[in-house]
Amino acid sequence: MQRITKVGVVSLAKIMGMTGVLMGLVIGVIYALLCVVMVIFAIVQGGSNAGGAVGAGILGAIFAVIGMPIGYGLFSFVVGLIYGLILNLVLGMAGGLELTIEDKS
Repeated sequence: MQRITKVGVVSLAKIMGMTGVLMGLVIGVIYALLCVVMVIFAIVQGGSNAGGAVGAGILGAIFAVIGMPIGYGLFSFVVGLIYGLILNLVLGMAGGLELTIEDKS
């Protein structure tokens, strides 16, 4: 039986940050697709407000694909730093986390 008594705070934060970037990208692409549907609907619907809706939809799609991964990544990195510090504190008080690791052979 192996025991984890300490985690690398920055290492955990990097992993959480990279995971956040991927999550932000997936959510951003979904949001961008919804923005494109809104643009198509505004163009088909026509009317005097179509220009504003098209502009908002295009800006929303650009923000979603670029801004969301950056935002999610930064937020996840900071949360990873805080979580790593708290986790190390709890691991020290609890005596570590026991793991059973098997060799694959």
